[in-house]
Amino acid sequence: MEKEWRCAQCDCLLGIDSGAHVRLRHKEAQYVVDGGDYNVIAVCRNCSAINERSGGRSSSSRSL
Repeated sequence: MEKEWRCAQCDCLLGIDSGAHVRLRHKEAQYVVDGGDYNVIAVCRNCSAINERSGGRSSSSRSL
């Protein structure tokens, strides 16, 4: 099941989380973070908040 990953501060779309991997895309750049355990940090292009997403055994998301 895919879920949108949105900025905790301004709700801007950061990526799509499918559980097994996270897809990030902005204009021409596209990234896929794949693997059992991962930790992704994204700076929101709208408000510059730092957002973190983890996958694997202990899946969570938060804003720093």
